[in-house]
Formats: sequence, structure tokens, C-alpha cells
Amino acid sequence: MIDGPYGGSSVDLGQYESVLLVAGGSGITFTLGLLDDIIGRCVKLRRRGGERTRRIEFAWCIRSFGERLPRPSLTGTLHRFSHLSPCALGNIYWIAPMLIDIANTAVNSSIDLHISIFVTCLCNPEAVPLIPNCDVTITKPSIYGLLQDLTGSRSASSSVSVEEDGKVDYRVGWVETSGHAGGVAVCASGPTSLTREAQNAVARLGVLRGIELGGVAIHVEQFTL
Repeated sequence: MIDGPYGGSSVDLGQYESVLLVAGGSGITFTLGLLDDIIGRCVKLRRRGGERTRRIEFAWCIRSFGERLPRPSLTGTLHRFSHLSPCALGNIYWIAPMLIDIANTAVNSSIDLHISIFVTCLCNPEAVPLIPNCDVTITKPSIYGLLQDLTGSRSASSSVSVEEDGKVDYRVGWVETSGHAGGVAVCASGPTSLTREAQNAVARLGVLRGIELGGVAIHVEQFTL
């Protein structure tokens, strides 16, 4: 018999307008529970607790889709994926049903949920079941990049100036928009390298940017032996 583990997030996601959930491998067992909870509170319970969450980015990093299916006695419960190639499933085979249910709940609701699955090997992305608002990328993600995309967007800007010698200097660049000011929550679960990257990503935002966003909170769960 296995009992535990016990605990939970030190951050109440409902207090923040934007949420970034990042998981590495089996770390998804933690972030998936957080996602299910906040979607339930905002959509099913209609924000009874005054939840402010409006936008969620859910990112899962895995090495591969796996190579083997569960034992035959269990495959009947996952019959909806029978049209997929068995050798191409594996890890995601167990997680996809719950992700699909949560994503469908968020569709046409007050929550903007986007799911990103990052695979770090040459696998077949077509093997992933159709999950609403989900992208599959064969690459390792940048958590700081995900955080930037969540908290603001870049727009083109241009300027024209005349120098002393009469030459015209035309510059095109990028500026950051203010993004969401209702606060940002970041929760990461996985190996030490991933949780450390998440902490560094939040630190890179800086104090002033954090104030502009309405505050930034972070909680990490490390999976180590």
C-alpha cells in the first residue's frame, strides 16, 4: 500500500489573473491537479470564491511519447484512442483523457486555456490525441519565453531621426506591451533543472516589471531521489 505524498501549492491560483503551469515528465501529476482545481472553481463553480484567473498556459515537457501500451486488461478504459498507433503512445496515453476533459470544460468559458506539449526527441506528434487549444513541439521550451508570452506581447515600433550630417536614421524595433496587471502565478514541478529555470525566469522579470504585472508568485515542486 502506498500512502501520500501530502501537501499542496503555497500559491492560490485564483488570486492571479494569469497562471503559468510547467511540468517535467511525471511532474505533471502536480500541475494537472492544480489545473483541474482552478478550472473547476472558475467554470463549474462560477467563481464563487472571487477567483480572478483569466488566462492559463499549461506546459508539459517530456522526453518521448513512450513505446508501450498499458497491459491489455486496462486498454478498454481508454478505447477512445484506439485509432492511434500503439507504439507511438505511452506517457501521454494516461494523461490525455483528463487533459481533454479539462480543455473541453474551458472552451467557450471565461478562461483562456492553452496547452503546450514539448517533446525532446524525434517522435511522431500526430500520435497525440486531439486536445483543444493544444500545440505539440519537438523542442525544449524556454520557461522565460513562456512567461514573456503570458505576461505581455511584443509589437513593432519605428522611429525616424535626422542626424547632424543630414542623414536620416530610420529604426525598427520591438517594444513590450504592458500585458496583464492582475498578477501572475507560476507553478513548476519536475527535476531540479526545470524548477531552477522557473525560479530564474521569474527573477529575470525584475521588481519593476513584477509591480507592473500586479505581483508575481512562484511555487516549485522538485522530483529528486
